[in-house]
Amino acid sequence: MAEARRPVPLSRRPVDLFLAMFLLSNVPVVVLFESQMLLPASLVFKPLRDMTQAYVEFAGDYLVQTAPAFLKGLVVAECLFQLPLSIVNAYAFMAGKDWGRITGIIYASHVATTMFPILADILAHNIPTKNLLLSIYLPYLIIPFIILARLVPTQHPFTEAGPPSIAKKGD
Repeated sequence: MAEARRPVPLSRRPVDLFLAMFLLSNVPVVVLFESQMLLPASLVFKPLRDMTQAYVEFAGDYLVQTAPAFLKGLVVAECLFQLPLSIVNAYAFMAGKDWGRITGIIYASHVATTMFPILADILAHNIPTKNLLLSIYLPYLIIPFIILARLVPTQHPFTEAGPPSIAKKGD
């Protein structure tokens, strides 16, 4: 007999709900704002450019303002790799799909790794908004570590054993 597994209700997994919301919150940020670094200004709606400029002025985010080559490279990886994984993982976390363990570990490892050069650059600069920038960027290091702590220790992070099922012929 094969072991049947069923999703643990999301109501019993509040951390997973939080992580799914974090993953989904990244989608508009990447699509509407971060991707601006890769596009000609003529292709970006003026209100979005204005919102990005207001953020730069408020936070003193010299990285977004100057868009150095290393950051553009990270944004390309974010658009092509992290963005799809954010959506897939949010679904896995909410729907209780254990395959999300592997995609979640890949996502979290990648995001955490990309944050080190960004945080190192911020720490290396003596700017008045350093603490504000760290408070904006650090969650993108801390939350991936929470994802890893949630997913690495168990093979079945979102499901629990159910009643035994009888395997069908041909399984």
